[in-house]
Amino acid sequence: MFLWFLAVFFCCGLCESEEGDLSYSLNIGNAIDVFANYGDLSQVTQVVSANYEEGDNVVETELFHEKNIRVFENVTSKETPGDPGIDMNILLCESFEDLLAKYFQNFKIEGTEIPWKAFLGDWIKDEIMRTFGMEFDLERDNCCYVLVKLSKVHKTVKMDFDSNIRSKEYVRREINSLNASDSTAVRRFMKSYGTHYIDSFVTGNFIYQVFKYKRPGYNLLKAYIKVREQRKSNFGNLRFYFSSYFLKQVGEIRIASGNKRIERWARNNLLDSQYLYSRPSLLRVHYNPILAYKLNEMLDNEALLGLNLKILGPLFKDRYKREKYREIVENDMKLWEVNA
Repeated sequence: MFLWFLAVFFCCGLCESEEGDLSYSLNIGNAIDVFANYGDLSQVTQVVSANYEEGDNVVETELFHEKNIRVFENVTSKETPGDPGIDMNILLCESFEDLLAKYFQNFKIEGTEIPWKAFLGDWIKDEIMRTFGMEFDLERDNCCYVLVKLSKVHKTVKMDFDSNIRSKEYVRREINSLNASDSTAVRRFMKSYGTHYIDSFVTGNFIYQVFKYKRPGYNLLKAYIKVREQRKSNFGNLRFYFSSYFLKQVGEIRIASGNKRIERWARNNLLDSQYLYSRPSLLRVHYNPILAYKLNEMLDNEALLGLNLKILGPLFKDRYKREKYREIVENDMKLWEVNA
């Protein structure tokens, strides 16, 4: 009887230890199974403005609420505070897919060169267009896009990777008994302990707007920006290249955190007069320091601005197991990429 109670006590203690390593918040060094929500990671990370409902109710957002597990014992990290001001970026996009790639350019998932598919690959195009404030158009065209982003970084956290990093005891036991030649066993391990670990992340917030261009106007803007960058001169005449003559559609202003209060403020205060009518434009912030100051005060730490996920190779001290694990993860990533 004593031995039975001892066995129960030991098992419960182990379960509590493992349960304590489970989390649904953002933890550096923790592991996640990328395939668990592949194609829809934007539902468990705050990266796009996907809430279309208007209202005055303040909805509390979570930067990250994907299941993750602590697999390393001795993780340390370095945290760097962001700049106090906002940073403006004008990103030129040759196609709609290029627009998605530029939007997610600060998100890296080892094993894929198309990380945006992990976040939006399961979404239909209509949903994605609404997320970017655009109207869906069934007609195929030769249009280009310009993404204007105003970002404020709160902090950057990077894992201090040490060659002496150790895996948790229960993870080591699973690895020791793992038959790396058995792809089914490897995929079971992936579901239990993850495919990637969180190497770094950036938090803060950013507000964005998409402009859909006719090809000739886009080429003019592209040439103008290139000349200005070569001469290192200011963009004083930038507004001209965002006029209606060159544009096919102007997207609504969105914010990565989905904060409707800030989106409404932008619609009401960033109006740009174009001939006989006015429309909201983020370029107003570029020309008006007072508006830039007010927007900077409103942007808080409600969104994920960047994320770097690396394959869990460091868990495996055995070279053969490490290479087989990496091979299976990368092959599966390619298959999911194609099917998304």
